[in-house]
Amino acid sequence: MSQRAELAARREQLLLRSAQLREQLAHRSSVIQPAFRAADKVREGASWMQSNPALIAVVGAALLGAAAARPKAMVGLGLRAWSGWQMFQRVRPVANAFLRQFL
Repeated sequence: MSQRAELAARREQLLLRSAQLREQLAHRSSVIQPAFRAADKVREGASWMQSNPALIAVVGAALLGAAAARPKAMVGLGLRAWSGWQMFQRVRPVANAFLRQFL
């Protein structure tokens, strides 16, 4: 076998091995994909907050003023918001499954 043929065969083996390793890496990294998605969302939120500082300041001042004026009402509002968020988290998978049937 000529040296050129040996090199071509070796190159082909290396390409196959590289493809196998990429597939293994993709499969193993699927475990940490949710963490990467969460980090991307946090980064997007932080960049949005940096681009809208005036809005953040106004909303923060309004919340602080409302909490100072009516602390009991703010606690109640916070509890309702928290329970609404929990309900949304429970209903979302069911709604997504339902919508997938029609789309």
